[in-house]
Amino acid sequence: MPNFRNVPAFLCLVVASLSLIVALPVAHGQTLASTASFSGSVSDPSGARVANANVTLKSAEKGITRDFKTDAEGNFSFSLLPAGMEQAGMGVGPGDYNLDGHLDIFKTHFTGDTAGCYRGDGKGNFEDVTRSAKVGVETRYTCWGTGFVDFDNDGYPDVLVMTGSVYPEVERKLPQYAYKTPRILFRNLGDGTFEELSTQAGTGITTSHSSRGCAFGDFDNDGDMDVLIVNVNEPPSLLRNDVDPKQHWIKVKLEGVKSNRSAIGARVLVHYCGKKQVQAVVGQSSYYSCNDYRLHFGLGPVASVDVEVFWPSGLHETHSKLAANQLITLREGVGRVANKGWSRT
Repeated sequence: MPNFRNVPAFLCLVVASLSLIVALPVAHGQTLASTASFSGSVSDPSGARVANANVTLKSAEKGITRDFKTDAEGNFSFSLLPAGMEQAGMGVGPGDYNLDGHLDIFKTHFTGDTAGCYRGDGKGNFEDVTRSAKVGVETRYTCWGTGFVDFDNDGYPDVLVMTGSVYPEVERKLPQYAYKTPRILFRNLGDGTFEELSTQAGTGITTSHSSRGCAFGDFDNDGDMDVLIVNVNEPPSLLRNDVDPKQHWIKVKLEGVKSNRSAIGARVLVHYCGKKQVQAVVGQSSYYSCNDYRLHFGLGPVASVDVEVFWPSGLHETHSKLAANQLITLREGVGRVANKGWSRT
């Protein structure tokens, strides 16, 4: 079980706090209403080497999520995700919670509404599984940054959600709408469902803050995932995670050559014990945040894995029987190279 505790934030990674205006070439006949972008994540859920952008937008009346799909000429068309549903979207995170090798989406919403869990089919289509996945149980808080991350290294990605109200004045009139609220952690049970953890996950989760963005990474290089969180009008929270050392893991760092150097847009598929999990290298996720580019896969008791890499250039590479509990750096077209800036062998 993950156990989070606050540590002094002696070094703060930069979490983006800038609003970006992006000009998207939209297909003929489609128009975009006046909106404000909150969060977005670009990935290739269909494996067609054409990026899709899942963008959370808010208008004056209501929030909507649009799934922008590109064609071969770089034009975008869009649809609601899923079709017809409108919610006050806040943050978004891609991942593979059910280990089918396809990217899924977790999206947070405003107070009084459930979070959204959307299961991808690998063809660019998503099904709303919020109720069947049992993540619709929490509606008390305004939710922001989020992500699919395997915090206990059991091989099944969990979900962490940042919370906090927008206006501190509201609490004085309506005490039920607290300005500072605890974070939310959903543990993946491995059967397509989640359970909410509260006191079991440590004070880093239960202590109340008004939080916004969160960035996931292993800052102390001990083989489990930690979290850096930006709070409103107070210092950031750096949460160190400590889990059962018997659970195994592997990290994959990609270096593009023909593709971009950071390998943004690449997908990594890890096979272990009859399971397969995909993760994508993305330039933005959560809420105005950017995660560690070293992709982390919890493996449970598995001691070795097979790894497939799908580069943005179209190159597909396979690496077999890689030992667990290590970082591997893979260079496009070259294979495994020496790690840089890593304290472990």
